[in-house]
Amino acid sequence: CFQETKMEFVYSSTVLETLGSEFDEYVYLLASGTRGGILLAWKSRDVTITDPMFTTNTISARVTTPGSTSVPWWLTIVYGPQDNNAKIAFLQEIRDIRDACPGPWLICGDFNMIYRDEDKNNDNLNRRMMGRFRRVLNDLALKEIYLSGRRYTWSNEQSPPTLVHLDRVLCSTDWDELHVKWHLRCLASVVSDHSPLLLDCSPLPSAHRRFHFEEYWTRLAGFPEIVATSWHSVDDADPFRRFIRRMQATARKLTSWSARSVGNVRDQLAISRELLLRFDAAQEQRALSPHEDWLRRQIKLSYLGLASLERTIAQQRARIASLKDGDANTTLYHRQCTYRKQKNWIHGISVDGAVLTDPSDMAAATFEHFDSRIG
Repeated sequence: CFQETKMEFVYSSTVLETLGSEFDEYVYLLASGTRGGILLAWKSRDVTITDPMFTTNTISARVTTPGSTSVPWWLTIVYGPQDNNAKIAFLQEIRDIRDACPGPWLICGDFNMIYRDEDKNNDNLNRRMMGRFRRVLNDLALKEIYLSGRRYTWSNEQSPPTLVHLDRVLCSTDWDELHVKWHLRCLASVVSDHSPLLLDCSPLPSAHRRFHFEEYWTRLAGFPEIVATSWHSVDDADPFRRFIRRMQATARKLTSWSARSVGNVRDQLAISRELLLRFDAAQEQRALSPHEDWLRRQIKLSYLGLASLERTIAQQRARIASLKDGDANTTLYHRQCTYRKQKNWIHGISVDGAVLTDPSDMAAATFEHFDSRIG
């Protein structure tokens, strides 16, 4: 997606020279003189884009992955105007596009607007326009995809520079649920005053599941005994190594103890739902026996406890301390967990100018760095 192409006509030769021969399909929005213009290009063997719609400042199209069972979704590329009156019309344009594009929706580009104080590095702010933009995002329930490693995407190239977060990627809730493993980052600005954005929707590299201490463990019978036993089961002359080994032994014991005493909460909830569904269906055909009726009641009681436990786990993962039990469902917590996971994920580290992305290489480089610092 390219914004502000400043091109009255876009020829296939220009697209091929700029992006390569694999980008064999494209649509574009004409520039007004030397202002504006949008280009959307794609590889037809990887993705199918249909039903393009053009407005004054946007291009929208339906995106489908060939040979996949994924749900089609809408993509909108914007290039926002700079005049305040035109910006008001542009915000209404976004509302109208949403009405015409039901379902999962991703909207990205240069909005030429901000909605938070931290989106600019000085106090020269148009708060009225910020409020209008923020109101549109709230009304359309749009979520901003977290930009890893950067705060601003545009610079006026002066000294000292004015830095602003003008380029962003927003999505609807249902799009976010379909693409839970995304990564958005900036590329080098090179000849432009804008930093290009790269959104990667491919799955994250698989990694070994790390240990999670569950808050509800402390309320279960046998927790103090398990911790005390596992902590004193390991000894070492070196105090630092002894501490690490004891922590590792305690983590292993707590994980196996939790699997035996509690088990997988989600699996148990799914099994309970299936059993209750079968009992409900049987109850429509005949009277349940006393044993069946007793078991159905026990499953319902067990389900309530498991559902409460699942909310506790989700709340701990989400780190939403301001909400109490009953204030929100687990969907909110799981979305927050997904956001925190994407935000905290380390996709690579730079060592001597080289970027390492393999987890084992990153770990080795990190330990080598610490060893050199320590001594």
